[in-house]
Order: sequence, then C-alpha cells, then structure tokens
Amino acid sequence: MTGAAEIEKGSLGRLAVIRLRPNEDLVTGIETACREHGLRHAVVRSAVGSLVDASLDAGGKVVTVTGPGIEILTLGGELRTGTDGALSGDLRGTLSDSDARVYGGRFRRGENPICITLELVLQEWVPNDEECPTTKSE
Repeated sequence: MTGAAEIEKGSLGRLAVIRLRPNEDLVTGIETACREHGLRHAVVRSAVGSLVDASLDAGGKVVTVTGPGIEILTLGGELRTGTDGALSGDLRGTLSDSDARVYGGRFRRGENPICITLELVLQEWVPNDEECPTTKSE
C-alpha cells in the first residue's frame, strides 16, 4: 500500500441515470455527465455496456484490449471535484473480450470508446462540509 486511507464523513444524495453513446470516452463521458447533472462528487452504483477497445492501468502496466465488442463486466469508482474546481474520475472495472478472457484495472482517460451504449447509475456523495442541493435550507 502506498498511503494511509482517508475517512470522509458525508451522506448520499441524488441519483442520476446516464446513457453514453457510441464513441464517447468512458471516463470523460462520465465526468461530463456529472457536470451536466451538477454532481461535484459521485460514486458509480451500477453499469452495463460495451467498449470498442479498452485501455487499463493494471499493476504498473498498461493493458490494451482490442475489440470490437469488449463487454464491461464491472464498473466502480468515484468522481471528485478537486480544490482547483476540476472534476476527475477514478474508475476501475473488469472487462471480457470476444474470447472470454477477463481483464481488470483502472480505465485510462480518453482511451475507452463506448461501442453500442453504456448505461449507468451515479449517486451523489455530499461531504459534511457541503450542502446537498436538494436539501439546502433557504
């Protein structure tokens, strides 16, 4: 392990059901969807879809999976807005190619184009130092 775990108090907020279209990048597409729905911090609750090709960081190596038709088996992670105001996703998952070989790792930004579609559910994470837009007092 490279560092100590951080514990952050907060609560879960709104849900957003998202659909990404063919050739949108998985990471940047999900980041864009968060911004469009006003989610400063979010976690991936579920996802189903496929990629044209895939590129993952795994164990200090870049793993390239050639498609088309790479199935997303699992997708999880979080999206956070940094102190500079930029939203960034840390998304990890497992994939299967057309020969049923399974790969896993962190999705590389700009290198994972959606094949047919990707549907996913994001849930807002509201740290205790922020107000949830749906519950703020006036």
